[in-house]
Amino acid sequence: MYSVDVNAYKGFSLVKNITLFLLLLSILIIEAHSKTLVMASDEWCPYVCKDKERPGFLVEIMTKVALRNDIDLIFSFIPLARALEMTKVGKLDMVLAITPQHLFEYKLQQSKLSFGGLYNDFYILSDNKWRYSDSNELITALKKNKILGVINGYEYRDKLTQLIASNKAYIHTSSGDSPLSKLLKMLQAGRVDIILDSRFTIQYELSKHSQSNIIYAGTEGSFTPLYLGFSPKLHENIIKLFDNGLVKLRNNGELAKILEKYGLDDWEH
Repeated sequence: MYSVDVNAYKGFSLVKNITLFLLLLSILIIEAHSKTLVMASDEWCPYVCKDKERPGFLVEIMTKVALRNDIDLIFSFIPLARALEMTKVGKLDMVLAITPQHLFEYKLQQSKLSFGGLYNDFYILSDNKWRYSDSNELITALKKNKILGVINGYEYRDKLTQLIASNKAYIHTSSGDSPLSKLLKMLQAGRVDIILDSRFTIQYELSKHSQSNIIYAGTEGSFTPLYLGFSPKLHENIIKLFDNGLVKLRNNGELAKILEKYGLDDWEH
């Protein structure tokens, strides 16, 4: 007849329960520190690019910060207007490179720090004598049936936004995943006469195709900082991770190395 040591059995049960508890605790810790975030943007080089070797300096920044904070990032190319709407209702966690106007209009949470910036710049074909000095110059051109190309969903500050809204007959709005590329092709083909976008994106795009007959024609306003826009449903601690991550990249020199790949300097310097 076999006997059972009850005390030994109780000890075994206790060890098993402790082991199970530690296993569950480790799973909870992993889940607390590991999160999947879905972010989106349209193609807007050099911020966001459809290029495996140079995916855009913002994408590289986000990837490095996420990796160091156990965050898995899923990125999608989505037209900006749609991405903003999806982020507003929580279908996306964040949208990249947006203006203070976007943040206000769509009621998004924002990064405290700027992640790049832009100017409102005009570009034309080299045989076009038109130049931008103030909004009256642009209004005069539009009244002469010149067509201005802009990008759907973009904000161009109050003065230009109002001017565009009141002259819709002379505005071509480009949309899709690569709206700037479409506008440049239309400018070359004579389907638009003037393009409005940031010098950083236009010069980067022109450098890839050696389009030397497209030239700068003036700027409206000053530098506009760009931010990360976050879903209202996302916890503020996640936002802090990306702000703090940018500070670390700037301080240890990694940000400068990323920007150098795209021919850029730090927008804060």
